[in-house]
Amino acid sequence: MTIVIALGAFAWSFVALSDLAVMAGIDSRLAWVGPIFVDGAIVQSAVALVSLQRRARQNIKIPTGTKVFFWAQLGVAELVSIVGNGLHAAESTGRLLPATIAAAVAGAAPLAGLAATHGLTALIEVPRTPPSPVDSPRTGLDSDSTPVDTEWTALDTDRKALDSGLTTGLAALDSAPAPDPLTERDAEIRRLDAEGKSTRKIGAAVGLSHSRVAQILASTEPVDTGAEVLTLIR
Repeated sequence: MTIVIALGAFAWSFVALSDLAVMAGIDSRLAWVGPIFVDGAIVQSAVALVSLQRRARQNIKIPTGTKVFFWAQLGVAELVSIVGNGLHAAESTGRLLPATIAAAVAGAAPLAGLAATHGLTALIEVPRTPPSPVDSPRTGLDSDSTPVDTEWTALDTDRKALDSGLTTGLAALDSAPAPDPLTERDAEIRRLDAEGKSTRKIGAAVGLSHSRVAQILASTEPVDTGAEVLTLIR
């Protein structure tokens, strides 16, 4: 129906403006160009304004001068079309209506063409499908993410429990008395001595002189004089 109304309105306006061009002295072979200039500008500016509005919703900056130009073009072209159609009806011969009424009737054609064009472009802007889940409002995203937030909360609780246990274990290790390296060294010296190693070999193993090894053995084990002499000999 939009196409039928638009074609009828522009056809009516086309005939009137073509005749008006001939009446103005334009060659009849070129008179058809006049309606193209006028009514074509109406369609162009209306579609351009809708396209600019769509780009503005996509956060594209539209120059103010561009919008003003198309609005001015739409207004001027529509005014010229109305005046031209009315003037053609008022000046043509063989009419039955008074000139004022005939002009108003003729001016209805460009108005119908404007309304049909605007209706078509407005319908193009209306989405044909509902928004996808990706484009859903923020509240929907928040409600969908609730189970995930619950799982993260449970994971955080488990992590805190693990951190607490680890902290307790580290505190226990820190509070335990540190092993005495001298005691371990003396124990190693006694073990090597029990295996029959000489004081020189023991000293080389633990990084001490053989005489210092002998002193440690003498101070940690009760030995008789004969054993001490044998130790010194070794």
